[in-house]
Amino acid sequence: MNKKSTLKIILQIFFDILIIFSSFIIAFYLRGQVQLIGNEDLFSQYGNFIVWYALMVVISKLLMFWVFGLYRRVWKYASLKDMTAILGALLMASTVLVGLFYLLSYPITLPGLNISFTFPFFPRSVFIIDFLLALILITISRFSVRFFNELKFGNPRTRKKRVLIVGAGDAGEMIVREMTKQRNSGYEPVGFLDDDPSKLKNRIHGIKVLGTIPSMEEHIKKSGADEVLIAIPSASGKLRKEVAIRAKESGVNARTLPTLYEVIDGKTHLYQVRDIDIEDILGRETVKTKTDEAMSQFKDKVILVTGAGGSIGSEICRQLLRFEPSKLIMVDHSENNLFYIENELNNKYNFASGIPIVANIKDKQVMRSVFERYRPETVFHAAAYKHVPLMQLNPEAAIQNNFMGTKEIAKVAMEYKVKRFVLLSSDKAVKPKNIMGVSKLLAENYLKVINGSKGTKFMIVRFGNVLESNGSVINIFKEQIRAGGPVSVTHPDMSRYIMTIAEAAQLAIQTSVIGDGGEIFVLNMGEPINILELARNMITLYGMTPDEDIEIVYTGPREGEKLTEELASDGEELIASSFEYIYRIKEKAGKRKKTIDDMNNLLFNIEKGMQLHDYSNLFKDLKKLIPDFDEKEMWFNS
Repeated sequence: MNKKSTLKIILQIFFDILIIFSSFIIAFYLRGQVQLIGNEDLFSQYGNFIVWYALMVVISKLLMFWVFGLYRRVWKYASLKDMTAILGALLMASTVLVGLFYLLSYPITLPGLNISFTFPFFPRSVFIIDFLLALILITISRFSVRFFNELKFGNPRTRKKRVLIVGAGDAGEMIVREMTKQRNSGYEPVGFLDDDPSKLKNRIHGIKVLGTIPSMEEHIKKSGADEVLIAIPSASGKLRKEVAIRAKESGVNARTLPTLYEVIDGKTHLYQVRDIDIEDILGRETVKTKTDEAMSQFKDKVILVTGAGGSIGSEICRQLLRFEPSKLIMVDHSENNLFYIENELNNKYNFASGIPIVANIKDKQVMRSVFERYRPETVFHAAAYKHVPLMQLNPEAAIQNNFMGTKEIAKVAMEYKVKRFVLLSSDKAVKPKNIMGVSKLLAENYLKVINGSKGTKFMIVRFGNVLESNGSVINIFKEQIRAGGPVSVTHPDMSRYIMTIAEAAQLAIQTSVIGDGGEIFVLNMGEPINILELARNMITLYGMTPDEDIEIVYTGPREGEKLTEELASDGEELIASSFEYIYRIKEKAGKRKKTIDDMNNLLFNIEKGMQLHDYSNLFKDLKKLIPDFDEKEMWFNS
């Protein structure tokens, strides 16, 4: 809570004290004027206790105001719900006071001090008069904020939406021109914010540049803005995050023009305003591929994508359309997922050369028939089991699909002379603590062993956590926030490398272009993002306050989860690649490593142990590859 908000609450409390005290004293006075027997002069009867009465009334009502959230509401948007909160707070306070004064009307003795006192119980009608007076005065004080706001800016239901525009450049000028030109636009620009000193106090289409971006909260209040619009297509992720969260904390929505990359990718037009997305609050720049390099490799070629119905596989398919492949072979074992992506490519992108294949990658004969018929030149292998806790309970399925399935399709790829094969791996393959990471590490090592043996170049990309992929932490947080909470965070120190679905797809595509075979690549994702901070930012983005409107609970790390992930193991180092945003992983000099024959034999024995269910030898072989492997923790039915 900033200093301005704190000062505002203090002033509200001060005026509430005046109202509560006044209404109680006036109630006493009015009740005394009612000529009932024995009650002609209330002040003479209760004058010695009136200060104590008033003190208890003030404290009780302020406490209930706080409990009912009267100091956390934006009163310029006051509604029936806010009126209900005032009514509930005063009813509860009056009930508490009746009970309290009734108890105090009996003699009270303080043990050991030999002090006894009694507060006489005054007429009950005082409570009723006090309640009604307080209700009227508090309601007037709160709703007057909305009244004067509408007097100054108009009723938000009938007037145009007032928009404060961040960015007084070409995009901001274009937006204001459209708003002012179209009378039925429903939007009214109230000012610009821009950090360029030369633009301050200038006017664009009659709309003034009010100040700099750091002064946003002040100008939201002064202008009565209903919405903040980021009109800087080249705005950094850090700026978008800052503006979005600060706007929400000021009680208004934030929207944005699309980024230049969204426009270039053809996903949207520059003038199309959209809501703030989760990737806008990543706090770093999203990474894009070099389209000119990829065009020559994929144009008029046949490309095959496994796991094409999944969140990343389907995005790879969308991204590949830009490079005009002759055919896109989409393989997935899920009929529904495959239907959706094939239907999308047909209807939305008018691409009729997508071939959906419902098949399991472990079925070698089916996959051979697919390769025989279509002869793909590049394969993106995205099919995998990826959910860590679920794979901990099903370790055989993880090994069979992620390792042995990769092995089968890689053999078929070599048989049909595929030029390039890209495996989508995970940062969990680095010093793995869970069976999903183990299965990915096995697949990585197998592709490095066979690379180049029959002319096929095998490349590997390690992903961090992918935003909004199926089952991702982002989707889980969204569901929990929409349900009213609580939001579950495993640990306050949990952090992850995070990338968007688009980045994941583009990393795979760019890797297939720059790879020479046998390498592992990772995206430069900046610093790991703290999951607790991500949860708080998401709650704020939804217009709520963390730990107040939405509770955050800690569930503890699940089986196989690490607090932090790494992109390279102790024997590896990150070095620059030919693409500035991608690192290549290189084994450190002098680090003793297994020969290709040793690794091949080890992987063969691991596969044999799986097929024969010889767990004793299987675990021994896994420990040769992963010294920290502990079957009691990492293999559910060991």
